[in-house]
Amino acid sequence: MRADTERLPIVAANTAGLVRPHVPGCVAPSGRIPGSTFAVGRYRLLSCCGAVPSAEFWRGLDLVTGREVGLTLFAGDGVRGDAGPQVDTDEIFARTVWMCGIRASAVPRIVDMVDAESAGAVVTEWVPSCSLSEVVEGRLSALDAAAAVRPLAHAVCRAHEVDGVLALDDPDRLRVSMEGHVFLAFPGPLPDADRSCDVRGLGVALATLVTGDLSGSGAAALRARAPSPVAEIIHRTVGGGADVSAEWVAHLLDEIAAAPAW
Repeated sequence: MRADTERLPIVAANTAGLVRPHVPGCVAPSGRIPGSTFAVGRYRLLSCCGAVPSAEFWRGLDLVTGREVGLTLFAGDGVRGDAGPQVDTDEIFARTVWMCGIRASAVPRIVDMVDAESAGAVVTEWVPSCSLSEVVEGRLSALDAAAAVRPLAHAVCRAHEVDGVLALDDPDRLRVSMEGHVFLAFPGPLPDADRSCDVRGLGVALATLVTGDLSGSGAAALRARAPSPVAEIIHRTVGGGADVSAEWVAHLLDEIAAAPAW
């Protein structure tokens, strides 16, 4: 099995002075622990990759197929601990089902949606990858960061074209593939997710990769050293993203790819 901690191609060019930190699995707010099972024993939880209010992100194992999966688990009645407010899993599934037809590197294939044990889950194929927190120490160049986020920006555009959202509401939902592309590892839009959430998420991903700040708040210091289009994207999106569109972000990333001298 290929380890998720292998060095990414996009980071390999920046190995000088790069220290890859050990990033342990997060503590699940619900109290779930690695090794426990979900959905009547179908899925084994391997490691918690992050959480937002009402949802947790896990790497898991499908005990029927033997394949690793990504699990977005949603809070419901009977979930232990501070798992956040309960959500309507039917609404989440309704907002997720359109993604089942997507064939894009930025959105892994959804293989199951489960409503069980007073909680729901969106299950995806697991893509060998690293979390953003595992690569931020490398502080990619602005051009490499733009190339990494570009496929995700186009996936967001596609979502918005069909009146959907990807829900890029937290960096923990995102991972970086072995090919060096940022992708939505843990889909499942919460009820309050909207287009501005996606646009801001693109900016936060860019700022995180360039500045090493997972909150995206380090963007203010970026303008002096980043190519102006990348700095402009971050400046316009991290503040909220309400006044710009995903199409605008994707267009600028396309221009950066076509004219990397920027």
